[in-house]
Amino acid sequence: MKKYVIGVDLGGTNIRAGLVLGSKLIKKVEVKTEPNKGKNAVIKNLIKAISSVMTKDVAGIGIGSPGPLDYKKGLIIITKNIPLKKVNLKKVLEKKFRVPVFVDNDANCFTLGEALYDSGKKHDCVIGLTIGTGVGGGIVINKKIFHGRMNAGELGHTSINFNGIKCNCGNIGCLEEYVSARGIMRLAKALRAKTPLDVYNLALKGNKKAISVFEKMGFYLGVGLTNFVNIFDPDIIVIGGKISNAWKFFSKNMKKTIKEKAYVNKNPIIVKSKLKYAAILGAASLVKK
Repeated sequence: MKKYVIGVDLGGTNIRAGLVLGSKLIKKVEVKTEPNKGKNAVIKNLIKAISSVMTKDVAGIGIGSPGPLDYKKGLIIITKNIPLKKVNLKKVLEKKFRVPVFVDNDANCFTLGEALYDSGKKHDCVIGLTIGTGVGGGIVINKKIFHGRMNAGELGHTSINFNGIKCNCGNIGCLEEYVSARGIMRLAKALRAKTPLDVYNLALKGNKKAISVFEKMGFYLGVGLTNFVNIFDPDIIVIGGKISNAWKFFSKNMKKTIKEKAYVNKNPIIVKSKLKYAAILGAASLVKK
Protein backbone atom coordinates (compact mmCIF):
# COMPACT_ATOMS: atom_id res chain seq x y z
CA MET A 1 0.00 0.00 0.00
CA LYS A 2 1.33 3.44 -0.92
CA LYS A 3 1.89 5.51 2.21
CA TYR A 4 2.76 9.02 1.14
CA VAL A 5 0.69 11.82 -0.39
CA ILE A 6 1.67 15.24 -1.67
CA GLY A 7 -0.23 18.38 -0.73
CA VAL A 8 0.15 21.65 -2.62
CA ASP A 9 -0.92 25.18 -1.72
CA LEU A 10 -1.00 27.09 -5.01
CA GLY A 11 -0.80 30.80 -4.22
CA GLY A 12 -0.48 33.94 -6.30
CA THR A 13 3.03 34.62 -4.99
CA ASN A 14 4.34 31.23 -3.85
CA ILE A 15 3.68 27.55 -4.44
CA ARG A 16 4.14 25.44 -1.32
CA ALA A 17 4.33 21.67 -1.70
CA GLY A 18 4.76 19.06 1.00
CA LEU A 19 5.30 15.32 1.29
CA VAL A 20 2.83 14.10 3.89
CA LEU A 21 2.62 10.88 5.89
CA GLY A 22 -0.61 10.66 7.87
CA SER A 23 -0.84 14.04 9.60
CA LYS A 24 2.90 14.73 9.45
CA LEU A 25 4.65 17.01 6.98
CA ILE A 26 7.82 15.10 6.11
CA LYS A 27 9.34 17.50 3.59
CA LYS A 28 8.35 20.95 2.30
CA VAL A 29 9.44 23.20 -0.53
CA GLU A 30 8.45 26.70 -1.61
CA VAL A 31 8.75 27.94 -5.21
CA LYS A 32 7.85 31.33 -6.70
CA THR A 33 4.61 31.21 -8.71
CA GLU A 34 5.68 33.93 -11.21
CA PRO A 35 2.18 34.65 -12.57
CA ASN A 36 3.52 37.61 -14.57
CA LYS A 37 5.35 35.15 -16.83
CA GLY A 38 2.13 33.47 -17.96
CA LYS A 39 0.37 30.12 -17.81
CA ASN A 40 3.24 27.90 -18.94
CA ALA A 41 5.64 29.38 -16.39
CA VAL A 42 3.16 28.82 -13.55
CA ILE A 43 2.59 25.20 -14.59
CA LYS A 44 6.36 24.68 -14.89
CA ASN A 45 6.87 26.06 -11.37
CA LEU A 46 4.04 23.90 -10.02
CA ILE A 47 5.64 20.79 -11.53
CA LYS A 48 9.01 21.88 -10.12
CA ALA A 49 7.57 22.21 -6.61
CA ILE A 50 5.88 18.80 -6.76
CA SER A 51 8.98 17.14 -8.23
CA SER A 52 11.06 18.51 -5.35
CA VAL A 53 9.06 16.50 -2.78
CA MET A 54 8.14 13.53 -4.96
CA THR A 55 9.25 10.09 -3.85
CA LYS A 56 8.26 6.52 -4.58
CA ASP A 57 5.16 5.15 -2.87
CA VAL A 58 3.15 8.36 -3.41
CA ALA A 59 -0.56 7.52 -3.56
CA GLY A 60 -1.62 10.84 -5.10
CA ILE A 61 -1.42 14.61 -5.18
CA GLY A 62 -3.86 17.11 -3.69
CA ILE A 63 -3.91 20.70 -4.93
CA GLY A 64 -5.42 23.69 -3.14
CA SER A 65 -6.02 26.35 -5.80
CA PRO A 66 -7.75 29.71 -6.01
CA GLY A 67 -11.13 29.45 -7.70
CA PRO A 68 -13.89 29.27 -8.63
CA LEU A 69 -13.19 25.79 -9.97
CA ASP A 70 -14.82 22.48 -10.88
CA TYR A 71 -13.37 20.26 -8.17
CA LYS A 72 -14.83 17.11 -9.72
CA LYS A 73 -13.03 17.65 -13.03
CA GLY A 74 -9.99 19.41 -11.56
CA LEU A 75 -10.70 22.38 -13.82
CA ILE A 76 -9.93 25.96 -12.80
CA ILE A 77 -12.74 28.21 -14.04
CA ILE A 78 -11.42 31.65 -13.07
CA THR A 79 -8.42 32.92 -11.10
CA LYS A 80 -7.79 36.63 -10.60
CA ASN A 81 -4.13 36.42 -9.57
CA ILE A 82 -2.88 33.38 -11.51
CA PRO A 83 -3.15 32.93 -15.33
CA LEU A 84 -4.70 29.45 -15.19
CA LYS A 85 -8.20 30.20 -16.45
CA LYS A 86 -9.76 27.08 -18.05
CA VAL A 87 -6.70 24.96 -17.18
CA ASN A 88 -7.44 21.37 -16.12
CA LEU A 89 -4.80 20.85 -13.45
CA LYS A 90 -5.92 17.28 -12.84
CA LYS A 91 -5.24 16.25 -16.45
CA VAL A 92 -1.96 18.16 -16.70
CA LEU A 93 -0.51 16.74 -13.50
CA GLU A 94 -1.80 13.18 -13.91
CA LYS A 95 -0.15 13.07 -17.32
CA LYS A 96 3.14 14.26 -15.80
CA PHE A 97 3.28 12.25 -12.58
CA ARG A 98 1.11 9.20 -13.33
CA VAL A 99 -0.70 9.29 -9.98
CA PRO A 100 -4.25 10.40 -9.11
CA VAL A 101 -4.64 14.17 -8.66
CA PHE A 102 -7.40 15.93 -6.70
CA VAL A 103 -8.07 19.67 -6.86
CA ASP A 104 -10.10 21.89 -4.54
CA ASN A 105 -10.37 25.50 -3.45
CA ASP A 106 -7.37 26.64 -1.39
CA ALA A 107 -9.50 28.03 1.45
CA ASN A 108 -11.46 24.76 1.53
CA CYS A 109 -8.14 22.95 1.96
CA PHE A 110 -7.12 25.33 4.76
CA THR A 111 -10.42 24.69 6.55
CA LEU A 112 -10.20 20.93 6.03
CA GLY A 113 -6.68 20.92 7.47
CA GLU A 114 -7.93 22.76 10.55
CA ALA A 115 -10.96 20.46 10.87
CA LEU A 116 -8.89 17.29 10.67
CA TYR A 117 -5.70 18.16 12.49
CA ASP A 118 -5.96 21.19 14.76
CA SER A 119 -8.49 23.68 16.14
CA GLY A 120 -11.53 22.07 14.53
CA LYS A 121 -10.74 18.39 15.04
CA LYS A 122 -13.19 17.99 17.96
CA HIS A 123 -15.99 19.82 16.14
CA ASP A 124 -18.59 18.87 13.52
CA CYS A 125 -19.13 22.23 11.79
CA VAL A 126 -16.02 24.27 11.05
CA ILE A 127 -15.78 27.52 9.10
CA GLY A 128 -12.39 28.77 7.95
CA LEU A 129 -11.46 32.23 6.72
CA THR A 130 -8.13 33.19 5.16
CA ILE A 131 -7.42 36.92 5.12
CA GLY A 132 -4.61 38.31 3.00
CA THR A 133 -4.59 39.79 -0.50
CA GLY A 134 -8.20 38.60 -0.68
CA VAL A 135 -10.56 36.74 1.63
CA GLY A 136 -11.13 33.03 1.14
CA GLY A 137 -13.65 30.88 2.95
CA GLY A 138 -14.34 27.22 3.57
CA ILE A 139 -17.04 25.16 5.23
CA VAL A 140 -16.36 21.68 6.59
CA ILE A 141 -19.21 19.60 8.02
CA ASN A 142 -18.52 16.22 9.62
CA LYS A 143 -14.94 16.31 8.30
CA LYS A 144 -16.07 16.80 4.69
CA ILE A 145 -15.90 19.95 2.58
CA PHE A 146 -19.34 21.39 1.90
CA HIS A 147 -19.40 22.34 -1.79
CA GLY A 148 -23.07 23.11 -2.34
CA ARG A 149 -23.61 22.63 -6.07
CA MET A 150 -19.93 23.34 -6.75
CA ASN A 151 -18.43 26.48 -5.17
CA ALA A 152 -19.97 27.04 -1.74
CA GLY A 153 -17.83 28.93 0.72
CA GLU A 154 -16.98 32.11 -1.20
CA LEU A 155 -17.44 33.94 2.06
CA GLY A 156 -15.22 36.87 1.10
CA HIS A 157 -17.72 37.76 -1.62
CA THR A 158 -20.75 38.07 0.61
CA SER A 159 -21.87 41.69 0.77
CA ILE A 160 -21.78 43.59 4.06
CA ASN A 161 -22.74 46.94 2.49
CA PHE A 162 -24.98 47.02 -0.58
CA ASN A 163 -24.21 50.74 -1.04
CA GLY A 164 -20.52 50.14 -0.53
CA ILE A 165 -17.26 49.71 -2.42
CA LYS A 166 -17.20 47.87 -5.73
CA CYS A 167 -15.23 44.64 -5.43
CA ASN A 168 -12.83 43.16 -7.97
CA CYS A 169 -15.43 40.44 -8.56
CA GLY A 170 -17.97 43.06 -9.76
CA ASN A 171 -20.21 42.84 -6.70
CA ILE A 172 -20.83 45.78 -4.38
CA GLY A 173 -19.72 45.87 -0.73
CA CYS A 174 -17.99 42.49 -0.50
CA LEU A 175 -16.43 41.62 2.85
CA GLU A 176 -13.10 41.28 1.01
CA GLU A 177 -13.07 45.01 0.24
CA TYR A 178 -13.19 45.87 3.95
CA VAL A 179 -10.88 43.39 5.67
CA SER A 180 -8.31 42.27 3.07
CA ALA A 181 -4.94 43.95 2.46
CA ARG A 182 -6.51 46.56 0.17
CA GLY A 183 -9.32 47.16 2.66
CA ILE A 184 -6.79 47.84 5.38
CA MET A 185 -4.81 50.20 3.15
CA ARG A 186 -8.00 52.07 2.30
CA LEU A 187 -8.60 52.58 6.02
CA ALA A 188 -4.96 53.60 6.51
CA LYS A 189 -4.88 56.47 4.03
CA ALA A 190 -3.94 58.96 6.73
CA LEU A 191 -0.88 56.93 7.72
CA ARG A 192 2.55 56.85 6.14
CA ALA A 193 2.26 53.19 5.32
CA LYS A 194 2.72 51.30 2.08
CA THR A 195 1.63 47.83 3.18
CA PRO A 196 -0.55 46.23 5.87
CA LEU A 197 2.70 45.11 7.52
CA ASP A 198 3.68 48.77 7.87
CA VAL A 199 0.34 49.48 9.53
CA TYR A 200 0.82 46.49 11.83
CA ASN A 201 4.31 47.62 12.85
CA LEU A 202 2.97 51.10 13.61
CA ALA A 203 0.23 49.54 15.74
CA LEU A 204 2.84 47.51 17.63
CA LYS A 205 4.61 50.80 18.43
CA GLY A 206 1.37 52.18 19.88
CA ASN A 207 0.31 54.40 16.98
CA LYS A 208 -3.34 55.15 17.75
CA LYS A 209 -4.35 55.71 14.13
CA ALA A 210 -2.85 52.34 13.13
CA ILE A 211 -4.60 50.60 16.01
CA SER A 212 -7.85 52.28 14.94
CA VAL A 213 -7.45 50.85 11.43
CA PHE A 214 -7.48 47.30 12.80
CA GLU A 215 -10.31 48.08 15.21
CA LYS A 216 -12.45 49.25 12.27
CA MET A 217 -11.41 46.20 10.27
CA GLY A 218 -12.47 44.07 13.26
CA PHE A 219 -15.92 45.62 13.20
CA TYR A 220 -16.35 44.89 9.47
CA LEU A 221 -15.09 41.35 9.95
CA GLY A 222 -17.53 40.89 12.81
CA VAL A 223 -20.41 41.96 10.55
CA GLY A 224 -19.36 39.40 7.96
CA LEU A 225 -18.89 36.62 10.49
CA THR A 226 -22.29 37.41 12.00
CA ASN A 227 -23.86 36.44 8.68
CA PHE A 228 -21.98 33.13 8.64
CA VAL A 229 -22.95 32.44 12.25
CA ASN A 230 -26.62 33.11 11.49
CA ILE A 231 -26.54 30.84 8.41
CA PHE A 232 -24.43 27.91 9.63
CA ASP A 233 -24.40 28.19 13.45
CA PRO A 234 -20.91 26.63 13.40
CA ASP A 235 -19.07 25.10 16.33
CA ILE A 236 -15.90 27.01 15.54
CA ILE A 237 -14.53 29.64 13.16
CA VAL A 238 -10.79 29.52 12.41
CA ILE A 239 -9.11 32.59 10.92
CA GLY A 240 -5.80 32.39 9.06
CA GLY A 241 -3.84 34.27 6.41
CA LYS A 242 -1.21 36.96 6.93
CA ILE A 243 -3.67 39.59 8.18
CA SER A 244 -4.59 37.28 11.08
CA ASN A 245 -1.22 38.18 12.62
CA ALA A 246 -2.86 41.45 13.72
CA TRP A 247 -5.29 39.39 15.85
CA LYS A 248 -4.51 41.30 19.07
CA PHE A 249 -5.69 44.53 17.43
CA PHE A 250 -8.87 43.42 15.62
CA SER A 251 -10.23 40.40 17.51
CA LYS A 252 -11.84 42.30 20.39
CA ASN A 253 -14.01 44.42 18.09
CA MET A 254 -14.75 41.40 15.89
CA LYS A 255 -16.04 39.33 18.82
CA LYS A 256 -17.93 42.30 20.32
CA THR A 257 -19.76 42.86 17.01
CA ILE A 258 -20.73 39.21 16.69
CA LYS A 259 -21.97 39.15 20.28
CA GLU A 260 -24.16 42.19 19.59
CA LYS A 261 -25.50 41.08 16.20
CA ALA A 262 -25.61 37.29 15.92
CA TYR A 263 -29.07 35.76 16.24
CA VAL A 264 -28.12 32.47 17.89
CA ASN A 265 -28.36 31.05 21.41
CA LYS A 266 -24.60 30.72 21.80
CA ASN A 267 -21.81 32.22 19.76
CA PRO A 268 -19.21 29.85 18.29
CA ILE A 269 -15.59 29.56 19.32
CA ILE A 270 -13.48 31.93 17.20
CA VAL A 271 -9.72 31.39 17.06
CA LYS A 272 -6.62 32.36 15.12
CA SER A 273 -5.09 29.47 13.20
CA LYS A 274 -2.06 27.87 14.85
CA LEU A 275 -1.51 25.17 12.21
CA LYS A 276 1.31 26.53 10.07
CA TYR A 277 0.70 24.37 6.99
CA ALA A 278 -3.04 23.79 7.24
CA ALA A 279 -3.61 24.27 3.49
CA ILE A 280 -0.91 21.72 2.55
CA LEU A 281 -2.25 19.15 5.01
CA GLY A 282 -5.81 19.79 3.89
CA ALA A 283 -4.83 19.44 0.23
CA ALA A 284 -2.99 16.19 0.99
CA SER A 285 -6.11 14.83 2.68
CA LEU A 286 -8.03 15.21 -0.60
CA VAL A 287 -6.17 12.14 -1.86
CA LYS A 288 -8.28 9.03 -1.59
CA LYS A 289 -5.87 6.20 -0.92
